[in-house]
Amino acid sequence: MNSHHFGCLVVPRFPLACELGDRPELWGRPVVVAHPDAPVVWSASPAASAEGVVEGQRLTEAMGRCPSLVVLDARPARYEARDAAILDALERVVPGVEPAGLGVAYVDLAGLVRCYRSPAALHAALLGCAPSELRPRLGVGPTKFVAGLAALQRGPDGHSRNVRVVDETEVAAFVTPVPVTALPVEAEMIRRLRLVGITTVGELAALPRHALVAQFGAQGIRLVALLDGAAEPVRPRPREERLREQLAFPEPLTSREAVLAAAAQVLRRLLRHPRRRGRVARQLVVRAETEQGKRWESRVTLRHARCDHDGLWVTLAPALERASLPGPVSELSVELRGLRPSRGWQGELLPTRRASVERRERIEEGMRQLRARYGRSLVGRMVPVEPWSRVPERRWALVELE
Repeated sequence: MNSHHFGCLVVPRFPLACELGDRPELWGRPVVVAHPDAPVVWSASPAASAEGVVEGQRLTEAMGRCPSLVVLDARPARYEARDAAILDALERVVPGVEPAGLGVAYVDLAGLVRCYRSPAALHAALLGCAPSELRPRLGVGPTKFVAGLAALQRGPDGHSRNVRVVDETEVAAFVTPVPVTALPVEAEMIRRLRLVGITTVGELAALPRHALVAQFGAQGIRLVALLDGAAEPVRPRPREERLREQLAFPEPLTSREAVLAAAAQVLRRLLRHPRRRGRVARQLVVRAETEQGKRWESRVTLRHARCDHDGLWVTLAPALERASLPGPVSELSVELRGLRPSRGWQGELLPTRRASVERRERIEEGMRQLRARYGRSLVGRMVPVEPWSRVPERRWALVELE
């Protein structure tokens, strides 16, 4: 198990798997889930694919190819909720979990086998993080790339019917027949590879490395690293304190006034939560969901971190008043993000407080607001890199200011 440092938990065709989990009588039949934003196929069953139905195909063409095709409406809110539940369950089993799209997550398994009776017990714990009706698969290998490919392989491996383990000595033989469409690169790069007759990873690995870098630049460098077995680290999703309350309605709300009244009730319940006391929030997220699983969401970064009812309602009410709701609301939720202990702004009243310290705190607070709003720092600083270089652009570099 020393070489099996990475795992990949995959629920193939995640939107379709969620729908078939609720409708088990449709397993084995030609079924597709329509994309929520366009009349095209989002996810297709193996039986539908055998009839020539592919993802991205227009629904009219798909039904023409397969007259018995069953078309299901997408419920994105349900898929996101089930994916979030799987990620939360994984984080209770392993410390490092990296989301990689709906129904796909990478985990760092280094040293974890010592916490279980055997590798098979660890694999079973990981598979148990996803509901069995979704038919999850687990791939294990020396790199994330190999683990992801292994998770999509069909057939048992001797330990569990949904697990595929690839040893370090098997990697070359394992990846050689894999189609280039399975590579974690942009579609344009795959199109260019197939245009010149490169259809498998084995054919790609036979090309000179410098030629790949020359043709594809930064993506070529990453591709070379994957082909040479470089192990990319698992990048866990950022953790922040959140507080969420929701309200489900037996009869969906159709009027804007009823939605606003329900939001006010959810906000009051949220502010009474014991974990909220003595803390302020940096972001406010409100979601409305219909019975069909369609979701509307608004995320607002507060100018000043706060947690008082009037201040939050001034932000929440206008967002709901101008919202384009997808239909009658069956569930409404309000979430506070970026919770932190509150502190006063009276520091400048202390005679020993220097003005420079106060200004620095205000600047740091503004930078935290930018990071919360955009997910990254937008402020940088210049650092010397190659001061001796004759090229001015190489002497300094702009890096994010932490």
